[in-house]
Amino acid sequence: MKTRIGICSLLLVLASCQKDYELGTGFAVPTQLESPGTVQLDVTSTAIVTLSWTGGGADDGGIVLYNVLFDKQGGDFSNPLATMKSDQGALPELSLTHAMLNTLARNAGIHPDETGSLQWTVTASRAGVVRQCGQVATLTVTRGEGIDNIPSQLYLEGTAAETAGQAFRQVEDGVFQIYTKLTDGAISFTSGTGGDAFGYYIDAEGKLREGDGTTIVTTSGANVARLTVNFNTMQMSRDAIAPSVRCIWAATYNDIAVLNYTSQGRFAGEGDIVFLDPSKPNTNPPSWLGWIEERYYFIANVNGGELCWGRADDVSPERPVGGEPASFYALYEFAWSQWDHCWKMKGSLDGTHATITIDTNADGLMIHSFTNVTPI
Repeated sequence: MKTRIGICSLLLVLASCQKDYELGTGFAVPTQLESPGTVQLDVTSTAIVTLSWTGGGADDGGIVLYNVLFDKQGGDFSNPLATMKSDQGALPELSLTHAMLNTLARNAGIHPDETGSLQWTVTASRAGVVRQCGQVATLTVTRGEGIDNIPSQLYLEGTAAETAGQAFRQVEDGVFQIYTKLTDGAISFTSGTGGDAFGYYIDAEGKLREGDGTTIVTTSGANVARLTVNFNTMQMSRDAIAPSVRCIWAATYNDIAVLNYTSQGRFAGEGDIVFLDPSKPNTNPPSWLGWIEERYYFIANVNGGELCWGRADDVSPERPVGGEPASFYALYEFAWSQWDHCWKMKGSLDGTHATITIDTNADGLMIHSFTNVTPI
């Protein structure tokens, strides 16, 4: 009998503990939305406009996730202009730059130098349950000068251009980027290569304009450049890129290959690929290494400083085996940290000689590839 009583007591305790640690799914939506009444937009401003809300939250005091929905005045949010996560995904506020608001206003049909209103609301979610706030707030904005005729494609033209009609890569809404070789002369941009294309240029004040003007550039000996044209801020930035990019082993910093700029935004170089193997002294493994090491990334010199061109999602957990999407080999720019943003090399590349190529505009991505692979 005592044994039965003990077992029953234990079951009651376990049931009680299970109830204590059960995730509560009850939550309420915000009850009050707050935002500035009117904002005079300046796309070059670094000021932040904050939308916030109060009320609601989880019944157990835990985390609720928030999204902010934007729509035209009078819209019902069934097809919002944009949906944005709140700051850190769970804070009861959203921070917006003037450039972000300008894009929203443009998409709402508010033209440059005009005043119009956007409306916004919030959805709250927890454990897969999403509820929309019953409140709707209005934000009135006055746009400054700008360009509404934003192209879906952009091309580089002019006497300073490496090749007339070289295509930019669109890196985000309204932002285009190109790696190219410049000479002293003039550049301009077009929305296409035909006669009906729209033209754009940077004026003497550094602002992006629509029209047939040109922009004078000088190279000062550094002629490989990255140009970023931002229609949201009406500006262009230019970064000096060293003509050689190193592909290196993360473990030793030793070069696998040095990729030199060729043309049309491409870097290419050849090298021997030999994984670092502590059981094979001829691979020159470091003394601390106790495993086969094949992690690599690229080092580029940008504006005189070394930066990592590596993976977006930190480190490849497994060796690729073939058939990976092009995005697996996409490059992004980071501060250099030894073990971050590495790829693992495909196993079949060990003990081979290969051409390694970076194409900065391949199907909308900046990717690298291995070709002409032969045994050493």
